[in-house]
Amino acid sequence: MCPKCPIVGPAECGLAERGLAERGLAERETARLRDGTLPWTWWLERAARHGRYGFTNTLLIAAQWRAASDVRSYEAWRSAGRQVRKGETGIRILAPGGGLRSVFDVAQTDGLPLLPEPAAGSSEVWWRLSALATRLRLAPSLVRPRSERPDPAALAHQLAHVLRRGDRPHDPAEPCSGMRRVEADSVAYLVLARLGLDPPPGLNFPSPATWAGAGVGDRILRLARRLTARALEQSTDLMTAAHRFFRAHLDEAWVPGYLAGRGFGPAVQRHWQVGYAPDERHALVERLRALGHPDEEIVASGLARRGRRSGRPYDTFRDRAMFAIRSGDGAIAGFIGRLPDGAGGPKYLNGPDTDLFHKGDLLFGLYETRDRLARGARPVIVEGPLDAIAINLAAPATHAAVATCGVSLTSAQLDALGQVADLSTTGVLLALDDDAAGRAGMERAWQTLASVEGRVGAASFSGSDPAGVLHDHGRAAVGAALHAEEALADVVVDAAIERSGGALGTPEERLAALRAAVRVLALGRTADPARQVARIAARTAVPPAAVTDALVEQISPDGN
Repeated sequence: MCPKCPIVGPAECGLAERGLAERGLAERETARLRDGTLPWTWWLERAARHGRYGFTNTLLIAAQWRAASDVRSYEAWRSAGRQVRKGETGIRILAPGGGLRSVFDVAQTDGLPLLPEPAAGSSEVWWRLSALATRLRLAPSLVRPRSERPDPAALAHQLAHVLRRGDRPHDPAEPCSGMRRVEADSVAYLVLARLGLDPPPGLNFPSPATWAGAGVGDRILRLARRLTARALEQSTDLMTAAHRFFRAHLDEAWVPGYLAGRGFGPAVQRHWQVGYAPDERHALVERLRALGHPDEEIVASGLARRGRRSGRPYDTFRDRAMFAIRSGDGAIAGFIGRLPDGAGGPKYLNGPDTDLFHKGDLLFGLYETRDRLARGARPVIVEGPLDAIAINLAAPATHAAVATCGVSLTSAQLDALGQVADLSTTGVLLALDDDAAGRAGMERAWQTLASVEGRVGAASFSGSDPAGVLHDHGRAAVGAALHAEEALADVVVDAAIERSGGALGTPEERLAALRAAVRVLALGRTADPARQVARIAARTAVPPAAVTDALVEQISPDGN
C-alpha cells in the first residue's frame, strides 16, 4: 500500500511514475552543471556525441555510461550491420511520449566495422559556412572582417545569431554578452564538432547557476542541428529532387482519385504539392543516383534504407501518398507518406531522424500557414496531414492547422509555433483523434502546453477526425466542431476520472478518480483552478475542501 494513502496503491497515488528514477538522475546532473561541479563545456562535449537525444537524455547517457561514444537504438544498430550482444543492459533514456526506451553504446555491439564519417578540413568548413552566409545575405564584413584570417568558429557564431528566430548578427566590433553569447558559442562548438573540426579555443562561459537546463540546452541543440544541416546542404537539393520525383508520379497513382473523393480536389492537391511514391523497391534510389547523389547521401537523408543482407539501398516510401514537411524557411526537411486504405503496414510513415529532419522539431503545415498565423488565426494542432488540410479548407479565416505527424506534441514544436503566432493572444486548440490514443495524446499535450498563456482548448469530432468529418458532413461541420471547443483542462480531467474511477460506486473508486484528476490537473496550467475543483468534486462526490487539499498535496507533496 502507498505510505501516503492507506486505501490505494502507489501507482494510483502517482508515487511510482514511470521514469521517475531517470528524471531524478537527470535533475541531479543538471544541478551539478548549475553549481559548477560539471563545466558547461563538459556538457557540450557529450552533446557533440549524443545531442540528437536531447539535453536531458544527454545527461542520462553520460551518467549511466561515462565512456559512451556512439549510442543508438537496438534497431539502428541492426540497420548498421551490428548486433547488441545478448545480456547487455540498455542505457535508459526518456522517450518522447514520457516513458522509457533503451539505447546501447557501440561497445555493447558486435558486427561489421563502422565506416568513419569523412572529416572536412578547415578550409572546406569555412567554404560551406561562407556559402550559407551568402545565401542568408549576411554582410561580407561580418563574414570576414578585414585583415582577419578565416575563422569558422566566429562565422558559425554569427550564423547562429541569424538563424535564431531571425536574430540579426551582431557587429564583431561590439561585445556579444549574456545568453546570446552562451547560445551562439555553444552552437558554434557543436557545429564545428559535427563538421569534423576541433572546438573553438578559449571558450569561457558565465556561471550556469541560473540558466543551465533543458530549455537552453534543447534550444542550442535544435539550432546547432539546423545550422549543420544548412551548412552541409545535406539533402536540401536531394529532398527537392525527391519531391519533384514524387510530384511527377502523382497522376499515375490512386492518390488523386482517393483525395478527391475525400474532399481534397485537384486545386487542393496542387496547393499542398501532394506527390506519390511508386510501388517499386528502387525507383527513387535509381533516379537520385542518376542525378549524381551517392548512396551514402541518399541513405543518410532517410529516403532509402540498406538491405540487411545485401546492403543495397531500397526506397523507404513505396505506394504512398507523399506530403512534404518543411522547415521554417520553406526548405523540404522530410516527408510523411500515407498508404491506401486497407493496405498492410502503418497508415502513416515518417522518414527517420536526420540532421535535416527531426520529427520532434517540425510541424506539417507550419510554413504553409505562417501568414495566417501571424495575422491572428487560432492555431489548431492535429495528428495527420489530411486533418490539417481539412481544417485549413473548412475555416481559412479563423483557424490555421498544423500536424505533429504521429509524434506527441513537443516543446520544440510549440516553440516553432510560437515563433510564428502570438500564442498569448491566439492560444492553442487541440483536435486530436477521438479515440483512446487521441485522448492519451491530449493528456501529454496538456503538460507541454503549460507554458501557453492564451486559451487552450480541445475540439471533438464525434468519434471521427477532421478529415473524416469533412468527407462525411462537409466543411460546415468541421467549422462547427472547431467553434464548439471545450477547455482542454475539462477534457483531460474528465478522461482521468473515467480511466481511473470505474463506476465511482465505492470510496476506493472515487478516491482513485480524485487522485488521477488532481494529478493530471497539476501537470498543466488552468486559468480557473476553483472551477476545476468544483467540477472534480461534483464528478467524484468528494467534498470540495478535500479536492483542494488533494490538489495542494499533488502540487507541493512536501507541504511547502
